[in-house]
Amino acid sequence: MDQIGTLELSTENIITKKRARWAQGYNGKKACYIDKDVICYLCGNNVKFIAEDGAETVFNFPGEGVGPFDAHSLSHCFAVAEQCLNPKIYVFVYPTFRQTSVLQGGAKLEYTKLFFSSSDYLCSLSGIPEFDLTLWNYNTGSKLCTYALSRENIPTSLSFNPGNWRQICITSEKHVTLLNIEQSNTLFVMQPTIIQFGERHWPYDRRVRLPPADRDAEEITENERDIPTRASTRMTRYTIDVPKAAKAGLVGELAEKLDEIQDETERVKPVSQVWTPIGDLYIGCAGGQIIKIDGESHQGKVIYYPPKKARVPDSRMSSAGIHRESMVDIQMTADDDLDKLMVEESVDCIGLHKRGLYCAGRDGVLRLVDVKSRDVSVLEVCKIGVPVTSMAFSASYRHMVLGSEAGSLHLYEPGTPESLRLLKNLHYGVFVAISCLPGNEHCVTCRENGEIQVWTIDKGQLVSSISVDMPAFSMACSPMLNVCAVGTAGGYIYYLDMNDVENPRLVERVRVYEGTVTHLVYQETGMYLLSVSEDGHVFLIDGRASKNFKPLAHTGMKGEVQSLSSYTDSTGAVHVVVTHNTSGNKRSGATHMTTFSVTEETMRDLRYNCHSLKYDFKDKSISKVSLNMAIPSYGSAVTEGGTVYTLAQTNKKVHQHKLPRKEDLPPEKELEKIRMEPDAEFPGHQLPGGQVLLSPHHKWLATYGTDGTLMLRTIGQMDKTVSVTPHDYRIGGVKVVAFAEDSQNIFTTGYDGVLTCYTWNYTPTGLGKAKSAMEAARAKKSKLMTSQMEENEHIVGMQEWTPDRESRPMSERPVTTNREAKEKMKRDEALERDEIYQTPTPTPEDNSTWLQNQELEAFKEEDKQYAEIKKNLRVSIRDMRRTLQSMLHSNATLPELERLNRHEFDLDIEEQMRLQGEADQEVERVREEIEFENLAKMYLREMIKRECWDEMVVKGRAVQAFNSNLEVSNFPMRERHKQFLKMLETVKKRRAIEIAESKALEDKPLPVVAKKKKDEEGGEGEDDDGREQPSTTGSLGYLISVEDILGAQYGGGSDLFYSQFELHAREQKVNQIVLLEDAIFRVKQVFNKEFDELFIKKEQEIGKIAEKNKRIKKIIADLEFVEDVIEPSLTIAEKPEMMLTVNDDEVKVEKFYTPEQRKIMEKKQKEEEERRARERGDNARERALNEMMGGVLEVKKEDELKKDIPRPSFITTKAEAEWSEDEQKIAKDYERRVKELQEEREKYRKQLETELRKNQSIIQEGMAAFDEMLNTVFMKKIKVMMVIYQEELKILRLRYSLLIEEELETRENELNRLLEHKTAMKAKAAQTLMETNKSVSAYRDTYDIYLAEDKVMDKQFKKEFQDVSALQQDQLYRFFKKRPRALKITRAEGDASTLPNPFADRPSTARQNAQADQYMANQMADLDKLSNCPEGVEPLVWDRLCRYRMEKVKSENKVKVSAQILAEMTSFYQKRQEQEEQYKKDIDNIQDQLSRLREDRNRFNLNLEVQLLLKQGQVEVDAGSFIQEYKDSALIHRSVVEELNNNIQQLGESKIASMVESKDFRKGIIQLEWEHKKMLMQVEDLQNKMKDVQFIKVTREIQLFLNAPDYEGRKQGEVGKLEQTILQQKQIHEKNLSERKKALKELERTIKQKENDNEQLLKQLEDLNVSVHERKHIEQVNADKQKDSGAEKRYQEIVQRRKLVDLAKAQAQEVAVLRAEVERLRMRTFPALVQVEH
Repeated sequence: MDQIGTLELSTENIITKKRARWAQGYNGKKACYIDKDVICYLCGNNVKFIAEDGAETVFNFPGEGVGPFDAHSLSHCFAVAEQCLNPKIYVFVYPTFRQTSVLQGGAKLEYTKLFFSSSDYLCSLSGIPEFDLTLWNYNTGSKLCTYALSRENIPTSLSFNPGNWRQICITSEKHVTLLNIEQSNTLFVMQPTIIQFGERHWPYDRRVRLPPADRDAEEITENERDIPTRASTRMTRYTIDVPKAAKAGLVGELAEKLDEIQDETERVKPVSQVWTPIGDLYIGCAGGQIIKIDGESHQGKVIYYPPKKARVPDSRMSSAGIHRESMVDIQMTADDDLDKLMVEESVDCIGLHKRGLYCAGRDGVLRLVDVKSRDVSVLEVCKIGVPVTSMAFSASYRHMVLGSEAGSLHLYEPGTPESLRLLKNLHYGVFVAISCLPGNEHCVTCRENGEIQVWTIDKGQLVSSISVDMPAFSMACSPMLNVCAVGTAGGYIYYLDMNDVENPRLVERVRVYEGTVTHLVYQETGMYLLSVSEDGHVFLIDGRASKNFKPLAHTGMKGEVQSLSSYTDSTGAVHVVVTHNTSGNKRSGATHMTTFSVTEETMRDLRYNCHSLKYDFKDKSISKVSLNMAIPSYGSAVTEGGTVYTLAQTNKKVHQHKLPRKEDLPPEKELEKIRMEPDAEFPGHQLPGGQVLLSPHHKWLATYGTDGTLMLRTIGQMDKTVSVTPHDYRIGGVKVVAFAEDSQNIFTTGYDGVLTCYTWNYTPTGLGKAKSAMEAARAKKSKLMTSQMEENEHIVGMQEWTPDRESRPMSERPVTTNREAKEKMKRDEALERDEIYQTPTPTPEDNSTWLQNQELEAFKEEDKQYAEIKKNLRVSIRDMRRTLQSMLHSNATLPELERLNRHEFDLDIEEQMRLQGEADQEVERVREEIEFENLAKMYLREMIKRECWDEMVVKGRAVQAFNSNLEVSNFPMRERHKQFLKMLETVKKRRAIEIAESKALEDKPLPVVAKKKKDEEGGEGEDDDGREQPSTTGSLGYLISVEDILGAQYGGGSDLFYSQFELHAREQKVNQIVLLEDAIFRVKQVFNKEFDELFIKKEQEIGKIAEKNKRIKKIIADLEFVEDVIEPSLTIAEKPEMMLTVNDDEVKVEKFYTPEQRKIMEKKQKEEEERRARERGDNARERALNEMMGGVLEVKKEDELKKDIPRPSFITTKAEAEWSEDEQKIAKDYERRVKELQEEREKYRKQLETELRKNQSIIQEGMAAFDEMLNTVFMKKIKVMMVIYQEELKILRLRYSLLIEEELETRENELNRLLEHKTAMKAKAAQTLMETNKSVSAYRDTYDIYLAEDKVMDKQFKKEFQDVSALQQDQLYRFFKKRPRALKITRAEGDASTLPNPFADRPSTARQNAQADQYMANQMADLDKLSNCPEGVEPLVWDRLCRYRMEKVKSENKVKVSAQILAEMTSFYQKRQEQEEQYKKDIDNIQDQLSRLREDRNRFNLNLEVQLLLKQGQVEVDAGSFIQEYKDSALIHRSVVEELNNNIQQLGESKIASMVESKDFRKGIIQLEWEHKKMLMQVEDLQNKMKDVQFIKVTREIQLFLNAPDYEGRKQGEVGKLEQTILQQKQIHEKNLSERKKALKELERTIKQKENDNEQLLKQLEDLNVSVHERKHIEQVNADKQKDSGAEKRYQEIVQRRKLVDLAKAQAQEVAVLRAEVERLRMRTFPALVQVEH
């Protein structure tokens, strides 16, 4: 086959207009500009270029597989990566497709992204396993540097800064990273800079969180996440704070990820990014948020949050469907408002323009967002209508291309929403079939969504498309007429008229069967169409339009059909080969091959060659043969002579089979045993699966499969192949292949949605092969020309099919249901009337299949044939029904015992058995469910029993009091494991050795402390001497005897415990825990023994009570009392094993017995009845006892007392007067005996009552005594629990300290790891620094050389031009020094302010350098022109000057470039120094943390926490509000406190004695002083009295008192007068008060009036102020017009008046001073009579 030629793709090139290759398909990936009006994107394994005017070209990528792709619009080049092991990156130049470079060594398995900078650099991102970001210089093909990314955070977007290629931004779903590229000559390094969105937590600064997705979400810090609880109260006085990672025991990367793992806040997910000219970044997120990042501070913030989705409840109007127009209007209004808002997935693609930020996404709307203002707003909206997945601007930013995953490309001019136009729309989707129309000019494709597309073969242009609105599964074009058949779901085949390819029509739809149409194959001449259904039936359909595409017949296959192929021989017979799979596994390939032939004779008498009117072929009529394939295969292709080609499933090779002839076939029974072996095999594909296809002239064989390779070979030379790889095997490989009518073009499609067309590039040998294929096509065309013209005319005249012509399949069910309901109603009416019901003749349903119609026809034919027999059967059935109804009526009148059940009259025994079987199955199912539930409960019961009962050596139980609710339980105990016992033994031995060693090392013997008597309450607190007792089990004082320890009283004593002040080492703490657990076990064990004794006592007490109750019950029965008897028993709490058994009386439902159990129960019951019958027979023992001893063996007193004395008979028969003497004696004796009996009875009754009360009191006393014992045990239980809880608290504290030690150790390991990492990085940085220093020094030497050479050239100028005169030499030197002016960087196409390119005022460095080089070259060429040569200078000298000047310019440029490089290297060196210093600071910081951690660890181990048991009086710390804090407390020994108290007491007593003595002495002094004062006061009093007596004056009042006889009456008269005077004054006061009140009211009225007047005056004042201001304004306006003389005069007057006023004030002050002085002088001449106040 390779001798024929090679395959190439075919269309027209945009530039050369030569025949080249074409491919069609776009899946929405990156589409970008490569030229000002040319767009490129990946199309399968090719790169597609499309101009804005629609011209296309395709570049077939020469590499192995196609990976990521990117284009450089400024340099007009593009890069494509391979997809294979050790892939390469190829860089090509457009439009020549010249290969610029090949980049190797950047990845091992794959590349995931490629992106260009605005200069000469390309960056690539590798995939698994390294995830390296590599920087390349694509012009030289050199790898500059590599940066390793995290393997977990896959980048979502990457880009260079267009204004600075040294910056790269990488976004992932969790991080945003900025990489700075630093350069030192040829050394490049990428240094990351983390974008900060919050606080920075060292050392995990690379784990910076992104902002929350919701603006209302609150950031939860690490401290806020730890909610304080009661359990989180610190147990120790000194607690060390360690990070959460250390608490979790994590080190390394897991420690860094812990914060992310615990972060439950939903955060933004960056998906797109764009740079600004000033270095800022805008990032679009999946949720619609927009983030802005400052390029200088590297701080980011969310500048836009999308609005929250409002939940609108469903409206009744909308659900009812009314007012539809208004609802649509409302929806349109809502959509318009929504378009102005950015919502979720609306910023998946963003681009920066001079007008703002363009955003688009999956919502299908393009928005222009104003991000410069404070509030982000939408300025421009353009509806695209499809999801946007790609966006790119042209180099001039005047156009924009938008790509969609729907397969469309749109062009848009920013600023003009109406400019949106569709560039290309290919309706992206997976192709299911390809076929060519007659004429070899157009091909037809079918996608899985039912889209039918017509393409031109020569250029690959989409001519038209039409959809069948149903999922399509197959398609075929007729070779006879321009018709395309499409197979869909539901068994529909659509026929499309393709005579007018620009306007295809749907002319017919035929429903052949109900399943999916999986295969459609036209016979070579187009006479027949073969179709395959899902159930394995192959249908033969007339392919001619004149026959309305009528289905003819069908035949069945076993299993699922894999492939279908046919061949027409010279006689016109159609040979069909079908491969099918019967194993049920579709992937295993076909296991059977079935062949059959349809001849013209068979079709002439089709009814005879079919079994029935269903038109199912007879196997003999079509020579149907089914063969087992020895090797499962894929695909099939049959050629002349019965040769079949398939692809093997096992070895993936091409197998050649020879179909057996009919006469060579064995009988049918032996045919199934034969396995069809391949005759030959040829090289195949690399992966299993695929298909086989023959060319139209049956000379070439094409195989294709999942490996993405298409292989072609000639039938005569199967070993030689020509292969191409049109599609990628990673996405399924090649799906469909088709040949053109003349075999010159080959079409392929894959699962990537790409359609490719290959054409032959023939060798000289291959031209002959091509001519034979074309001649075969011409011969076939001429043969079918006549029939083709007739059929085409017929199909053109067919009416276009519309869904209105036939009802849709969805309407089938209601019609069928209505018909069935009507038939059922008629049937019921016939039964009620007792008539014969005749089933109506069935009619075809709407949208019924051809197969169903044929079945109805067969049913009608059968109905006509057996009409009489059916009639007789109906009559018989009617008679049977009448007989049965009469039997039912008779049965209803019978008695109930004789009456039969209704189901016994059911004549349908099968139905009866079926119902019974269903009932039994349901019963069995329910029983099985119940059994499983019971089994699960039993399992759970056994688990609980094993955990809580069986594994307990001591079962948990309780003892309850008799007369109270008191209850005491024991301690359930498990058996200790052997490992623990072994460890306990080891700890004891080790501890004994330690104690012996410590005793041996001591210099003095251990102090022996005398035993003291313990407190009866438990012994804690103090002994008789007041000495402090140690805590419970003696952890504080192992030197104290065991008897002095509280825990020893309860069995927990031991001399092996460590002192709590010695627990420093980890092993000591572990040993102490083991010893404490053993002590707790022993304490519980001792208590459980006492509990068992108490439990036995209760059982004994209950037994005694039971014995007493027997007598009590007998006495109560004898006395006929109604009293309750106390009958105590053990409850479930006391005897828990009772819970493990279920008594019959506890089950409230009826027990289910199996038939076997019922038989056993009946047998036992029968035996019991027989035994009782035997006992009821003649019993000699009982008969003898009754006859001889009255039925009893012992005569009891109470029984005798119960007997009454027999009464004489005469007492009742005779009157007392008629008694004889004997009878009277008998009567008296009877009365005496009766009286004695009564006395005996009363006496016995009192004895019984006394005995009853005594027994009851004994029971009560026993119960009370037991309750007292239980109370004692209960109190002991409380103390035991106190002891246990205290020791458990010690264990918890020890375990907590061990946990803290583990956390500190983990933290230390993490810090050591960080220290090692930083040390290694510092060493690496130091090495880099040393190398950089060397390179800088070396390059500085090089720079000095360049600079010296440049200066030497300047100095050697005169030597170079010695042959000219001095004057000319000076002129030439001036020209030698002359340089062009510096270049002013020009803007692209005008002023930068008017250009749409936001980077126009900041061109790239590469562009500046290119412009500068071009400008310098042009200017130097102008300077070198001969016209600039000075006069007198020869041209040769001028040329030499120009060359020397050019060398000087190059030397200067070299010096300038070297200076720049040296500056970069110096800056690089300084950054490396800073980096080393930073590493040094980090190392110092880590070392400081390590030292602090070690100090904390030592302090933690030394500052032990000691647990004490102290009484309340021994705690001198004030209690807090919740828990006592002992942080600032000190623990001192009791003896110190007691000694201090004694000293204080002695000093206090001495002080009190001295104070008493001083008090007594002071008391005497005070008493004497008081007596002295008393005497002085008495003397003074006596003197005063003496003066009063001497100087007393006798007044009238005294005289009146002495002389008046009625002095008191006189006084009373005066008092009365005074009272009248007071009353009169009160009246006058009230009168004055009323007058004052009236005056006050008048004043208030006057005040109100004044206030009103004031308000009026204020209003007038406002008006006056307005007038004044108006006048003032007028005066100010007219001030310029007035003369200044008046103003000046007034001003002088005002100044003069002001001076006079000031003078008057000064004189007034002087006068006041003089007056004061005069007054002072006057006062000096008069005596002062003022009293002096002290």
